[in-house]
Amino acid sequence: MPVAPHILIAEDQPVIQELLRWTLQLAGYRTTMCDGRHAALTWKDKAMPSGDFPVVLLLDLSLLGATEAADFLRHLRIGWRDVGGMLPQIIVLTTSKQVQAELGVRERVLQKPFHIRELLVLIQQAILVASQSEESSSREARAPDL
Repeated sequence: MPVAPHILIAEDQPVIQELLRWTLQLAGYRTTMCDGRHAALTWKDKAMPSGDFPVVLLLDLSLLGATEAADFLRHLRIGWRDVGGMLPQIIVLTTSKQVQAELGVRERVLQKPFHIRELLVLIQQAILVASQSEESSSREARAPDL
């Protein structure tokens, strides 16, 4: 039986965090919560021993402007790559129309409030991209040297 995809929830609002956890578990996903965006920066350090890394990271950047949000994402990606392993697909959750407009071109961004179906569609798309990326990486690793 395949293991359910693992989703890390980094939401600043405890009520929304709990709602996301409950909803995603009902949808068949495994969830882990960390206390907001700053905890997401170091979460991977704690997860290294188990090797159970998330496929998707739901990241609340509601309190940041577009420039700060972009800087935070860059810092997050660098930090996770430095630890090693695969970076999860990131879905940014925000209340800012500016963040959605500016980051939405190159990131998966969902503006609050949103319908849970919108989130589930984005998660399915992110998991598909992650699985294609993983397949591509494993094919490259198995390719014989010519």
